[in-house]
Amino acid sequence: MSGLLIAFIKQFFLPLGFVALLLFLTLLLINNHPKTATWFVLIALVIVAVLGNPIFSTFFTRSMEWRHMPIPPGTKADAIVVLAQGTLSAETPRQRVEVQDQADRLLYAATLYQQQAAPLIIISGDYSQTASAHTLLLELGVPAEAMLLQSEASNIRADAELTAPVLALQNVEHILLITSAIQMDRAYFLFRQLNVEVTPAPADYHVSLQDWETLTEWNWRSIITKLMPTSEAFDQSVAVLWEYVGLTFYRIKAIF
Repeated sequence: MSGLLIAFIKQFFLPLGFVALLLFLTLLLINNHPKTATWFVLIALVIVAVLGNPIFSTFFTRSMEWRHMPIPPGTKADAIVVLAQGTLSAETPRQRVEVQDQADRLLYAATLYQQQAAPLIIISGDYSQTASAHTLLLELGVPAEAMLLQSEASNIRADAELTAPVLALQNVEHILLITSAIQMDRAYFLFRQLNVEVTPAPADYHVSLQDWETLTEWNWRSIITKLMPTSEAFDQSVAVLWEYVGLTFYRIKAIF
């Protein structure tokens, strides 16, 4: 019941939900408290304009993603740990497991396995994600005996806490940790807190070097076509904001 209550309250404090709440309150206040209503509209406008701006979103995303860069060729470890996400199970009318952007993690895990970076892949996540990730890796040529599933994690913290005992049972001391670049810093911190030797192996970058060079050229044609907010930029900024909030929370918790 407490989890449901937290989920209910949290939706009003996520940026888009908060904007919707402000606009709803504006409707209630606009007749009797027009100045307050005006401030609410301005706050909502600023949130959408800033987080939804493609230029800001690119800067903000790079600040998180580029903390960890791809591993050099020839890097070895005892196992690959991949945080499963980005796959859609083969439920009707889908004919097979389908992939989204975050499935780049699994493609990268298969590539590293084939390059003999590690002899074992441990897939961590919830039941649906790990099952579909397992199916996709089989299709990519990874043998079943080279994979272990940890399918009880509902978030990154649980990924770390539930995977650590699996690593101990398999006598794994050093892992290549694969997740999206945007959440690698948080995942790396949580695994390191459990005294696991981790080499970050991020995938699924949203900001490439070419994107960054194009943006920092400050071409006026590019700037004037990126003034208005977009839903894609807003979603990306919110994802990065969530990572900063989560990382801050876990760092403070580690101190106390």
